[in-house]
Amino acid sequence: MLTSYGLADGRLTVAPDGQTDDDAPVPIWHDLLSPSRDELRILSDRLGVDLPSQAEMQEIELSARLYVEDGAVFMTASVLSALDTAEPVMAPLTFVLTDSAVITLRYHEPRAITTFTRRAARSAMDCNTPQQLLVSLLDAIVERIADVLERESATLDRIAREIFRKDATNPRGGVDLAAMLGEIGRRGELNSKLQESLVTLDRIAAFLSQLSLGRTLPKSARARLKSLSRDVRSLTDHAGFQAGKVTFLLDATLGLVNIQQNGIIKIFSVAAVVFLPPTMIASVYGMNFEVMPELRWPLGYPFALSLMVLSAVLPYFYFKRRGWL
Repeated sequence: MLTSYGLADGRLTVAPDGQTDDDAPVPIWHDLLSPSRDELRILSDRLGVDLPSQAEMQEIELSARLYVEDGAVFMTASVLSALDTAEPVMAPLTFVLTDSAVITLRYHEPRAITTFTRRAARSAMDCNTPQQLLVSLLDAIVERIADVLERESATLDRIAREIFRKDATNPRGGVDLAAMLGEIGRRGELNSKLQESLVTLDRIAAFLSQLSLGRTLPKSARARLKSLSRDVRSLTDHAGFQAGKVTFLLDATLGLVNIQQNGIIKIFSVAAVVFLPPTMIASVYGMNFEVMPELRWPLGYPFALSLMVLSAVLPYFYFKRRGWL
């Protein structure tokens, strides 16, 4: 699907079918969402650029993601979408900057693009040139990542409080450590994807900064680009801190799992030791010897039972006194 946008009173306005007439605004942004071959060909012919295919967008070489061709600047970032679902999607998003417009080529729907479109349609933004529009789009994506990192930070704090509860190792009423491991794993996977996205955005910001030395870029856009670079680096540092926290929580949870398992094994071990003397006494009196005085003693049966109970109680209190239970 091809959607073109122009500016009217500083706000983004849709140009139907990517065409303009005398009263319609000149398109400054062409958004391609899962485009067909005909849409790619039409826009390529109209703007004189060779748009990459979906397979080419997946390439990870730096030369395939950041390059200049036929006067247009091609930049591909890894951007997350469906962040509010159980399975976030990481997919490439290509920006093409020409002298007259910005092209975004994508096969998924990041919320940052949708939010930016709605915001720019409601109120005037600093998008008077394609360069300013591109910086605004990048800024919207970075802002979305910042929001997700803040949410993930709160989630990790909640997980930490649950893990370090006093009864965390208690199988009854404690923490479900198996489920907690799964949640920590999902948080770690999302954090690593956010880090990957920030790395690609940082490369784009650096690439644009180098190009701006030889290109005409408004002063406000250059200032916003510098601010964008600082934001990306600070978010990268924060994501790295959260990665360390995820590792710490994972190690702590595995340690609690070991403690819980050791507690269960200890209970079985103590039970085996407690019942070992009564078992030995019962084995002795179960032997078929002809000469065994207690067999003909009227109090022999109560005596044997009492001896078994006593042999079980004494080890229990001994372990309790030593603090082993």
